[in-house]
Amino acid sequence: MSFFRALLLMITAVAAVVCHGQQQRSGDGYVGSGECASCHRQQYDLWRNSHHDLAMARATPATVLGNFDNARFTYYDEVTRFYRRNGDFFVKTRGENGEDHEFQVLYTFGVEPLQQYLVAFPGGRLQALAVAWDSRPRAEGGQRWFHLQPEQPIAHTDELHWSGTYFNWNSRCAECHSTNLKKNFSLAENRFATTWSEIDVACEACHGPGEKHLQWAAGTDRKSADSGLLPLRSTAVWQAVPGSHTARNTSAGAARDTVTQIDICAHCHSRRAIVSNDVFGRPFPQHHQLQLLDEGIYHPDGQVLEENYVYGSFIQSKMFHQGVTCSNCHEPHSLALRAPGNAVCTQCHSAPVFDTPKHHHHPVSSSGASCANCHMPETTYMVIDDRRDHSLRVPRPDLSVALGVPNACNQCHTDRDAKWAAAALEDWFPASRLRGEHFGHTLAAARAGDPGAEAMLIRLARAGHQPAIARATAVELLQYYPSQESLDTAVAQLADTDPLVRLSALRALAMLPPAQRLQFAGPALADPSPRVRAEAGKVLAGTPAAGLSAAQRSQLRRAQDAYIESLMVNADIADNHLNLGALYQQQGRWERAAAAFETALRIDARSVPAMLNLADWYRQQERDFKGEPLLQKALRVSPGNAAAHHSLGLLYVRQKKIPQAMQHLQQAAQRAPEVVRYTYVYSVALDSVGQTAAALEVARQALQRHPHNRELLGLRASFGRKLQNQEAQ
Repeated sequence: MSFFRALLLMITAVAAVVCHGQQQRSGDGYVGSGECASCHRQQYDLWRNSHHDLAMARATPATVLGNFDNARFTYYDEVTRFYRRNGDFFVKTRGENGEDHEFQVLYTFGVEPLQQYLVAFPGGRLQALAVAWDSRPRAEGGQRWFHLQPEQPIAHTDELHWSGTYFNWNSRCAECHSTNLKKNFSLAENRFATTWSEIDVACEACHGPGEKHLQWAAGTDRKSADSGLLPLRSTAVWQAVPGSHTARNTSAGAARDTVTQIDICAHCHSRRAIVSNDVFGRPFPQHHQLQLLDEGIYHPDGQVLEENYVYGSFIQSKMFHQGVTCSNCHEPHSLALRAPGNAVCTQCHSAPVFDTPKHHHHPVSSSGASCANCHMPETTYMVIDDRRDHSLRVPRPDLSVALGVPNACNQCHTDRDAKWAAAALEDWFPASRLRGEHFGHTLAAARAGDPGAEAMLIRLARAGHQPAIARATAVELLQYYPSQESLDTAVAQLADTDPLVRLSALRALAMLPPAQRLQFAGPALADPSPRVRAEAGKVLAGTPAAGLSAAQRSQLRRAQDAYIESLMVNADIADNHLNLGALYQQQGRWERAAAAFETALRIDARSVPAMLNLADWYRQQERDFKGEPLLQKALRVSPGNAAAHHSLGLLYVRQKKIPQAMQHLQQAAQRAPEVVRYTYVYSVALDSVGQTAAALEVARQALQRHPHNRELLGLRASFGRKLQNQEAQ
């Protein structure tokens, strides 16, 4: 799965964004980084030319790194040309209608190891080109144009074409590459008037608006505790402790005495959705919805698979739980490491014990002697961008043997297998306590449908020493094991101290019919976390009003209003309108649900989920004649979409167009073998047309992937008996 596929989670108004090249300012107490430099020159100079400073810039000869000297790049049958005219930068490439168009490059986006370029579309939109510049030195393979989706050609009709929503700067990128960004999206007009205070990630992006700080600095009460800025400095004191080879946080109070710094960094360095407009300075869980350790995003042991932007990995680490913050390892202004190489680690971990062949078992100064290479292995994204896993884990090749996950050892020793690596580590560290049971065993069992997975999930959910993100993932998965013990476990986690776990516990209540959820989810309507209260409103959407007291109805209404408000924070994202439609469906407000699905399509005409949801709504209304064109369009936009094939196959079953139905049901099963439902339906369909032997074979093949699935086991037994009876006749 490509990076952009996973992330599946237009020039008339461009002046609203570009303002004819003038910097946008929107007040709100922001004063600009130039004001900061007058007193904080050292920090300002460190920040200048950092990746934050260069996150975005206007396209000028000083900022554009790519070759625009009439360079050409060929991508399958497309030729993109880069050139200059009158001092400006232009690209001629295939646009949203499949024809070649000329686009002026207005902004650079990023700087190293690649640089992207932004061009204007109608509706105030800026789009990032899919052809990017490799800014690495030529000796490292750089100084070339390359395509971000090299695996296969992306047609202009495809949902992942650069002219579509996934490459839209306003929705997908802007908030983390500029300061005080306001998307200013008009839902009625489907257009942006996006503004910012500074084009890059400047001082106030992290420290907050500086106006009050300037007033404080100019005032007489300089001893005031409130300087007008967020307190980002960590107060942890790291000291050597007798009997330990690792420094400890010896400051008074809890191990993590402050989370403000990490929360500010997580605002951008996380895979998340913003659910509140009032985000700055508030705890991260209150205004963001964090991605859990879901299949396709993370490996079952929590290692990164698709990009998670650090935070989701870091909060799994022991360092996070001991109080380590971002600035302990990174200089926060230049973003450079605090020390070169292993020295950044030996700030706290004794060099004579850990930075030695006795520990790492590799020659000094070799690749294998690098702390980061063993404990923070790299994964490549966007073709050339190597990013380190920040879960800071010990290498576990034994988990590779058991679960098929990667490990740092075999990332270098590609000529050997995981069993060899596991044996080597066992020989080096025979008494290690860092082997054996891991939460990855539990999540892998749940993904495989193992019959013992429920008990394992319950244990993980109740294991308070495990990372909250792992426990939350386990709790949410309990909804697929609807038993009394699973329900009791989920209900118990509604009182967990971490709001991430409480959110998952609410979602686990999906195992219950809507009318039965109130007794468990009702108290969450008064949860201290606004995010949890809003989720409770969503979970209770189908609760009959007759069963509620006047006070509960009022609480529920406020919670659902908050949930809707959280969706409309990003009203420019089609998926949020799909979620709104789902809420209306639960409430029985069918016309509003359809309107929400239609709005999603108006925002993103290539949104396959919107097409599927609207087609399913037409199915419920017995209007398949309107749903069929939507499903056909979905397959034009995303030809390999298994869900679209499955839905169209079922539609043809209802229309008794059996040959067409079988074709699409087969495609769904083949394209998404991990979805048991698709294989199950296809197998049943084969049997229904007299192909029981083929149906049995499909079920048998699926059981190789899902050996414990009850539905597939039932099919195998049923078809086996049927075939034996036929032979007996």
